[in-house]
Amino acid sequence: MDTLFQLVVGAILLLWGAFVVAFPRVVIKLALAAEKAGLAWNPQARWGTAWVRLLGAMLGIGGVITIVTALFGLPSR
Repeated sequence: MDTLFQLVVGAILLLWGAFVVAFPRVVIKLALAAEKAGLAWNPQARWGTAWVRLLGAMLGIGGVITIVTALFGLPSR
């Protein structure tokens, strides 16, 4: 994976994770709307904000790992 691409993907994951952690209720409302429309079944919308924040934290950690490996020049595979 090209280093620039790896940095961009890492930044997107990091920002997406930060958004999910900062605004879990928005994510829950979107998940409930998708579930109501029959597009998805999302148990996280029923389990509360802690599970959504855990998802955001995992996304953020994945983004940080991707960015750090890109900065040190390690391939993603």
